[in-house]
Amino acid sequence: SLRAMASPPLEEHVFLVESFELIQQFGKQFQDKLCGADLCMERDHGCQHSCVSIPGSFYCECNPGYRLNADGKTCSPTDACADGRHGCEHQCVSAHGTYLCRCRAGYYLNQDKKTCTMIDYCSFGNHSCQHECVSVPNGHYCRCRSGFTLQADSKSCRANDLCNGVDHGCEFKCVSAEGSYHCICPEGQQLQADGKTCNKCGAGHVDLVMVIDGSKSVRPQNFELVKQFVNRIVDLLDVSPHGTQVGLVQYSSRVRTEFPL
Repeated sequence: SLRAMASPPLEEHVFLVESFELIQQFGKQFQDKLCGADLCMERDHGCQHSCVSIPGSFYCECNPGYRLNADGKTCSPTDACADGRHGCEHQCVSAHGTYLCRCRAGYYLNQDKKTCTMIDYCSFGNHSCQHECVSVPNGHYCRCRSGFTLQADSKSCRANDLCNGVDHGCEFKCVSAEGSYHCICPEGQQLQADGKTCNKCGAGHVDLVMVIDGSKSVRPQNFELVKQFVNRIVDLLDVSPHGTQVGLVQYSSRVRTEFPL
């Protein structure tokens, strides 16, 4: 354990004694080593790369990618890529005292044998993307133009329903088209110049009286449907003293005029 923890050379730094009394004889030796000068600074150590001072001595170390030779001073590269001067853009591979450059997956080596260019998988012509093909290092993916959503097959595109995604402002109904939308009006009405509102029924002024069944047998949910129908009809009309006049009569066990013309 002591030898594993100690600095080299071990014969100068590991001491075994038989008793505590004998420790005193090492006192001066320890003092000399602990208080000794930095020998790397005071003498020509001869280390090719770096010198490491230890109490009373020193040793040489090599930079990463190099190993210390048998002379304890000079260094030899462990591989040709170690000095960092290979110029490979991606990866350097040592081989038989020299090196070669290699690219990561999805790239190919350029003619300079050092730099790399991403493979354009979209140029192969087999991507089947409906709109756009986008190359990535390990393949490609499909992308849709603005206003479209990529489908589950990852190739085809469907126009977004802009009627659900925007405040279209259509008075009657909004209809989605490819990347857009437009407003429509009920049958018999025309879309106004603003492209959103519908004109009222201005011709053929009549006096219109609605007669509806308000008895319990109609049931509440059906009565709501009847009211919606009446509202739609009235909304189409230009209701005024000089246009169409509307009245409403409701009957069950008796007849009641809800409002006159």
